[in-house]
Amino acid sequence: MAATKDILAQTVSRIFGEAAFIFTDALDEKAKPLVENWDAEGVSLNFTGKASGELRMWVGSGFARLAAANMLGIDAPSEEARQKGLDALKELINMVVGNYITAAFGDSPVFDLGLPKKLSLDQMTTDFVHPDAVWLEAEGNPLLLVIETQHL
Repeated sequence: MAATKDILAQTVSRIFGEAAFIFTDALDEKAKPLVENWDAEGVSLNFTGKASGELRMWVGSGFARLAAANMLGIDAPSEEARQKGLDALKELINMVVGNYITAAFGDSPVFDLGLPKKLSLDQMTTDFVHPDAVWLEAEGNPLLLVIETQHL
C-alpha cells in the first residue's frame, strides 16, 4: 500500500499548493496530535468506477479558515473565511480525489464522484489509528488522510 500512500501524499501536496497556496511536508511521528486533544474537522468523498472507495481528510481547527482565505483571496481572520472554511475543505477534497484517481488508475477509466460531506468526530478516532493513514503537515497544521479502495 506504500505506492497508494505516496500517490496520495504527492497529490495532496500538489493540489493544496496549486489551489490554496498551502504547502505540505511529511509530519514527524512525534508531532502527531493526541486524538483526545485534537480539535479537528473532517470531510469525505466517495468514488466509483474501475475501483470504488472513499477518501477521508481531517484537518486541525483553523486550517479550513486558512484554506478558504487563500482560495478566495480574503483575510484569514475574517468572518467570511470562517463561514467558507467547510466549503473550501470540500472543494479541496474534490480536487484531490479527481487527481488521485487519475494518478492511480490512469486517464482511461471513468469514475463517478459523490458529494463531499462533513464527517462526524466518531470517525476520526478510527482514522487516527488506521494502518494506512497518511500524515502531513501544512502551515503548522497536522493533516490526516485515509483512502480506502476496493478494486472491482
